[in-house]
Amino acid sequence: MSSFNERQLVALVQESLPYDTRYFQQLITPYLPKLKGYCVKVLGNQPDAEEAVQETIIKALTNLNGFKWLVSFQSWLFKIAHNECINKIRERRWDIMQYDDDYLDSLEAEQPAENDINLVLANMIDSLSFDDRNIMLLRYRTGLDFQEIADICEMKLSAVKMRHKRVLEYLTTHMSSEQ
Repeated sequence: MSSFNERQLVALVQESLPYDTRYFQQLITPYLPKLKGYCVKVLGNQPDAEEAVQETIIKALTNLNGFKWLVSFQSWLFKIAHNECINKIRERRWDIMQYDDDYLDSLEAEQPAENDINLVLANMIDSLSFDDRNIMLLRYRTGLDFQEIADICEMKLSAVKMRHKRVLEYLTTHMSSEQ
């Protein structure tokens, strides 16, 4: 199969849908590892992440004919994934509300067994607010720029940059105190 750039692939997919999805597979495949990694980190478990990725792919395929180049395809795809992750989190909250208080009391935060820097850093990132953690994941797991992150998170560019700066300061301060 010939190698096409992203714009050409999007145009080919839009022309060939709904009957031929070969080009869609070629378009989506390079993003799958980052998409899966992002969803696993946001949701914290593999089954929910896989389901969110599947829903993201289905929604991207279903809505690709309406895609306009106002943002990059990657930003558009991660916006869909972001929304799917939020939906999963909302479903979880609803499910947890169905359990009694004893279940909620039994949930414990995991602490690192040793002073391993990766575990300490992972726990510190997990302790961040959803928005702050999401900004860091989108920046460092997917390599998106600040404007794309702002578009995905529906925040102002300055707010994303400030949150990013504050998280880096927080991590730097706490990492130096852990050592």
